[in-house]
This record gives sequence, structure tokens and C-alpha cells, in this order.
Amino acid sequence: MSRLVDANSNTMVAARLSVWLGDREGRDGCYNRWTMHREFRVENTDRMRWFTYFTVGGVVAAIVLAVIGGLPFDILMPTHAFGWVEPTCGLTRGSTAIARGDFATAWHYNPVSFLVMAFGVLGVIRAILGFATHRWFNVEVGWSRAGLLVLAITIFGLWAYQQTNAEFIINARV
Repeated sequence: MSRLVDANSNTMVAARLSVWLGDREGRDGCYNRWTMHREFRVENTDRMRWFTYFTVGGVVAAIVLAVIGGLPFDILMPTHAFGWVEPTCGLTRGSTAIARGDFATAWHYNPVSFLVMAFGVLGVIRAILGFATHRWFNVEVGWSRAGLLVLAITIFGLWAYQQTNAEFIINARV
């Protein structure tokens, strides 16, 4: 459902998109444990300031690392001694490879690098538009049990994929 809200003379457009994975909204307006909702708002206030700082800083860091050639040292996890990698291994090198335009290498380091960089670019665009217009696009997500289950399965799949590239991830340099 969509709605137009006037709160304290700040006109706010809010749209609520719900994905039902079980029963629909109950008579009392509450969602059951299988429901996930998202709210999108355009407001005068940046209610996601952490996202703004994190994405702008991350994109700047990726560009700097792409220009200087990456970190001069490896950040090794204790599990690397056993040939074991985590789902987040290779994100920095993958994001740096994307900033240089080397997409195949980025995929080998970590496929999630593309998602991280996409969120970074969207965050920078959001920040530029927010600072220029003083209108901020804010998102609120409510996680359901089913959503968390899908997230856990996705992370497990990423971990399994990363294990197939463990030697490359541990030994390769950007």
C-alpha cells in the first residue's frame, strides 16, 4: 500500500512494500513471523547517516586502493594457515579490482564485491542528491524469519564458493 503523509509541515512520501511468505497482514495490523516489509521515504532529514558515511568512505577507499595498487601487506586471518577462508575474504581486493575495471578478477576474489560496490555507488548518489536538494531517500527494512533463513543460506552458498577459490584468495595479490 502507498500513502502520503504530512508530518509537522514536512511533506513525506512513504511507500510500504510487503512481501508475504505466509499469511497476510492480520486483522490487528500486525505482521506474522514470515512477513518482511520495507518502507521507502523521502524526507528532509538523513535518517541513514551511518549508510551515507560508510558508503562514501568505502567508495573513496576503493578508488584510493585502485590508484595506489592495494595494501602493501596482506591481512591474513588465522584460518588461512589451514586453507580456510571466510565468506568476506577477498572483498577489499575484489572491490579494488572493480574500481580498476578488472571484473573477472573481482568475481574470483569475491562475487559479493559487485553488491558492495553497487551499494557504494547508490550511497554516493544518495549523498550527492541529499546534500544538493536537502531531501533524503530513507529506507527501513524489517527482517522476517524467512528473510533471515534466505540470508543464512546465501551466506553458506557464498562460503562454499569461496572455499573452491581458497588457494587463489589466500595467495593472489592485486
